[in-house]
Amino acid sequence: MSNTTNEYTFKTLLSKKEYDKLAEMFKDEHSNTQTNYYFDTSRFTLKASKIGLRVRKRDKYELTLKRKRGYALQEINEVLTEEQFNSFLETGIIPSEDINTALSEVIKEQLVKNYMTLTTFRITFPYSNGKLSIDKCTYVDTTDYELEYEASSYEEGKREFVTLVKGFGIAYKKSQAKIQRAYDALRRKI
Repeated sequence: MSNTTNEYTFKTLLSKKEYDKLAEMFKDEHSNTQTNYYFDTSRFTLKASKIGLRVRKRDKYELTLKRKRGYALQEINEVLTEEQFNSFLETGIIPSEDINTALSEVIKEQLVKNYMTLTTFRITFPYSNGKLSIDKCTYVDTTDYELEYEASSYEEGKREFVTLVKGFGIAYKKSQAKIQRAYDALRRKI
């Protein structure tokens, strides 16, 4: 069974020094390591359509389709079994009826393949009226750091994000989505 949500995410890249400071401040908060497996067609049709498709492995496998809808990011999420995930890796056939339906006009009959993996160590916890995440991301021989704030309202979330960045003494640095940063690193390597 899949579910669809809209979230408003605000983020900034962090220097290693900023990351180390925040990681120390919030060392007692919940943390985990997750691995994202990114999928696209051989022609990168999803990327060209500004759609992200990934499987996140934490304590379970979760298939996620992400696409912009105005200021919101629409997500369709579905939990997979390990067998479904392994079959997806091998066959390129998306194991979700809802996500297949959402993508059918975009990818037509093309199969998808895992073209990149990204591992994130994440410290995450409720903060103000949203959720704060402090990330250390490793992909394509690269490590970077990011602060992310998720809110249910765009205006309120933006105000809270500006306040927390100033409060932590962080120099705001525009941050692209992890998938885009990883894709750019992959392109530079090839």
